[in-house]
Amino acid sequence: MQNNALVTVYIATHNRSDMLIRAIKSVLRQSYSPIEIIVADDCSIDDTYQKLQPFIESNQVRYIKNEKAQGACVARNKAIDIAKGEFITGMDDDDAMEPNRIEHLLEEYLSDDYSCIASSIKERTPQGDIVRKMDIGDVHLDDLLHYNILGNQVLTRTEYLRSIGGFDPEMPAFQDYDTWVRLVSKFGVAKKSTHASYVWFTDHAHGRISESSDKRKKAFNNFYQKHSPLMNHAHKNSFEILRRKLVNEPYGFFDFIKLTNKGNWKASLSLFVNQNIRALKYLLDLTRTKFNSK
Repeated sequence: MQNNALVTVYIATHNRSDMLIRAIKSVLRQSYSPIEIIVADDCSIDDTYQKLQPFIESNQVRYIKNEKAQGACVARNKAIDIAKGEFITGMDDDDAMEPNRIEHLLEEYLSDDYSCIASSIKERTPQGDIVRKMDIGDVHLDDLLHYNILGNQVLTRTEYLRSIGGFDPEMPAFQDYDTWVRLVSKFGVAKKSTHASYVWFTDHAHGRISESSDKRKKAFNNFYQKHSPLMNHAHKNSFEILRRKLVNEPYGFFDFIKLTNKGNWKASLSLFVNQNIRALKYLLDLTRTKFNSK
């Protein structure tokens, strides 16, 4: 595509030097240019800086470091503050980009007046890649308030991300979801692309960011208090389903009937089946035995 706009890619990191280098190399292989890479180090104590030195000395990476660990949101916000790009996107340090990711995202983003754009995901597992293409197309605030359709990364205008204050450090999890809701609420419809250009690695032993159950429960409460004024009854039902999932509260047939709507039916069905699979299997076996005995 013909475009000379600088795109900033920020990567927050903490003690994952090997995976960080893999992430950086995937950005350097992008078909689009110019690109600025900012690594925001949240006080790593491993060999992160030593491994980054060749990239820093060759001006391929800008490096900033927190003197004490303050969390991924603070690290990301510091990168956003110094970003020079007209457009900006992020990446977790244990993930990667397909070579055409930024080119495709920017081309689709500029095709209309979107607040931000996300892509489908390529999940890399020990058994192989799983391409996840769901909820493709325009994403309105009404859609987004049911669940995080956009995922963990978007591309947007740097000025947009700055204008909403970046990521909220008070969110121990759901930081991305909270940020996208604020973006779409202020700047309008987003888009999710069919291109599976973000590679999400699940084949390593390191825990992913914001994975703790306690953190997610606290973040759920923070998120709900913050955004419930935007929600209608259907959205609140969707969040009741999420709450049941987080606290592992029983979700029976009548709950399924009461809470399911067009915005949450996939999440509702998944929770119902996962919680009741043994009972469903028992009923299926019982039915099969009954008919076979006739």
